[in-house]
Amino acid sequence: MRSWLTLFFAALLYACSSTPPFETIDGVLKVPENRLNPDSRTLKLVYKVLKAKKVDSLKAPIVYLQGGPGGATLIMEEFWENHPLRNDRDIVLMDQRGTGASAANCIDMGDAIFAIVRQDLDYKEELRALDSIFNQCKEIVNQKGVDLAGYNSRENAADFEDLRKALGYKKWNLYGVSYGSRLGLTIMRDFPNSVRSSIFVGVCAPDSQLFGETVVDFEKSLFKVLRRCEQSEKCNTRYPRLKHRLLKILKKLKSEPLHLYYDSKPFVLNRRDALLLLHLSLYSRYSIAYIPEIIEGLEKGKLEPSNNALKRIEFIYNLVNWPMNNSVMAYEELPFLDSIEMNRALEKSELGFDIATFEGFTSLSDWHQYRAPAFENHPVISKIPALLVSGALDPVTPPREAEKALKHLKKGYGVIFPDESHELFNPCFFQIVEDFMNNPFNEPNLDCSSIRKPLEWYLHKPVQ
Repeated sequence: MRSWLTLFFAALLYACSSTPPFETIDGVLKVPENRLNPDSRTLKLVYKVLKAKKVDSLKAPIVYLQGGPGGATLIMEEFWENHPLRNDRDIVLMDQRGTGASAANCIDMGDAIFAIVRQDLDYKEELRALDSIFNQCKEIVNQKGVDLAGYNSRENAADFEDLRKALGYKKWNLYGVSYGSRLGLTIMRDFPNSVRSSIFVGVCAPDSQLFGETVVDFEKSLFKVLRRCEQSEKCNTRYPRLKHRLLKILKKLKSEPLHLYYDSKPFVLNRRDALLLLHLSLYSRYSIAYIPEIIEGLEKGKLEPSNNALKRIEFIYNLVNWPMNNSVMAYEELPFLDSIEMNRALEKSELGFDIATFEGFTSLSDWHQYRAPAFENHPVISKIPALLVSGALDPVTPPREAEKALKHLKKGYGVIFPDESHELFNPCFFQIVEDFMNNPFNEPNLDCSSIRKPLEWYLHKPVQ
């Protein structure tokens, strides 16, 4: 099951020192499900405003745009509660339509999808299992009268514009991560007079061709990480010839899957599961540190080294709302899929994984018939100050995507952290963000981003 456009959920691990509580406003925003349909149903979107700690501050607020698509947003309240940016700015959080507390559908699908991962299904069996899950959900949403044509970035952006007006803000600052950057760029395009500045991390612009690049980006990131281990004396001594060992075990898993236990239940780990483990482990420098151990564990037939990665997969599958995810992807990605380029990448792939299964194309294409017009695949042209942040090891939204977007942002700045990935947390990053937010019309000082912070490999005794 696809996982390339996940959320910035590592933020949940970020903790600040506790301080006395400050005012939080809870509310519900009513919006049309489909603004192009005059008879549209009304959706109730749940939001929170974490008021600035400096009660007399007049600085423009920050609205946080979650990734996914389909990720819940209100779960980020604890992360923002004591964030330095809240000292003198309101922080606005809203579960996007079809997510979290905002009219979400089929909220238990994550468990069903993870149950498929537990099994040793071949290509056709896995596709049939996914189709069955999504068909059951589609029956439910049809019975509820859900208009799937309304679940896309354009409507999502209009929701946030309605929220801005309802809250009485003249302008606000956008802070988007992963899919949140696509949503943010859509807001900049459709409602430019409402945005003071934008900060996007892990950039996925509307004109990105992420499906077609999935294979290439995955392999580049993974092999770059394996080379980093090879170039580290300690890592290479402990885990020599990692790439060779990985390709060998992947070939073996194709015919001899591992029969193990995860969370006290049987788990059959096949080749596709191993690739999924590695893919998700590439999202953060902290999980990257365990990739050599995971590879060794697969060699030894031990699941323990993969437990954290499996927990990560299970967490994401349950955090993402799949009806919303499918709706956005079917509308905004499938019409612009370059199947010829994708097939060329598959032919050259050293990993050789089946992207059709990995991305769930069949379930996605059958989800609904709505497809975006060409306009939704155009780059966003804007004069709004924007800071685009990338990690050089990112397997899903590599720096290339930010560099393409920056060509059309006249007041855009880019920064690449050479030792970070899709989820990015370090003091330099937070300092650059805060400085830019305070002075978006000045070129930011990015000097600290060039200071290398080598990966800290998890080195332990060999798996027995």
